[in-house]
Amino acid sequence: MAIFITKYQYKIKFSPIVRRFPKKSFFYQKIQEAREYILKFSCFSYTIFIIVLLFPTIMQRFFFSNLPLGKNIVIQEDSFVHQISRVLRSSVGDCIILFNGDGQEYEYRIDSITKKEIGLVFEKSSTNTCDSGVSIRLYQAMPNKYEKIEYILQKWVEVWIQEFVFFRSERSQKLLMNERKIERFREIVREATEQCGANKLPSISFLEEKTPIPEDGQSYVLHTEGKNSKHLRDIGTENSPINIFIGPEGGWSSAEISSFEEKDVQRIHLWERILRTETTGLVVAFFLMQK
Repeated sequence: MAIFITKYQYKIKFSPIVRRFPKKSFFYQKIQEAREYILKFSCFSYTIFIIVLLFPTIMQRFFFSNLPLGKNIVIQEDSFVHQISRVLRSSVGDCIILFNGDGQEYEYRIDSITKKEIGLVFEKSSTNTCDSGVSIRLYQAMPNKYEKIEYILQKWVEVWIQEFVFFRSERSQKLLMNERKIERFREIVREATEQCGANKLPSISFLEEKTPIPEDGQSYVLHTEGKNSKHLRDIGTENSPINIFIGPEGGWSSAEISSFEEKDVQRIHLWERILRTETTGLVVAFFLMQK
């Protein structure tokens, strides 16, 4: 909701949401009182906006792996300066949170804002408890669209994951990967980590080899056939990391299934419905987080 006031025309314009409230409601009456107060005492020459905050402000979080956090710092990174000054329109005195994956959250107060740098004063630190003690690796066969990769990265980070490994299975469609696209995917992982409250940044890699099977931890392959398959409840979380293999849109080939069986990769069958490749992993990850 915004209230517009100009030097030449003192009028209150309510958003459509506000206009839906009954005129006799408590909320609408308070807005009317605010309008009368503003019209009586305002004599500004510029347009101003008054925003009613119905929820407490959440401090923005930023990940930095190469900064000595815990003391006063000056950041000259262009993207960070742009985010603070232009996107968020922060002011001197506002507080933000910086973190680097060490399990701590570092609260800083903005001390100065210029076109090239942001000065920050360290306030306090606290322990982040959002990350799970269960270590999960996702071995995802390459999907047929870049948008699906972005979705998988974003949603898995929100649930919790330690490492992404994308590889080409026999039925994967060929997607061209270059450093620019990979950097874009890493940026999505970082933004999702900042947004969801996690502390450790998951790693991401793209392999050309087909069906890489790690030697450590316990490995499971998601399959549409229930024969000789286990259920999610049979997965234990004591032996980490947990390696989850998810196939492409066309599913696993018989040769790949045989390879999994030879290397003692446990087969997991969810249920009779066939889930999308970008949906299956989220179901598994959320279930493991609840154990």
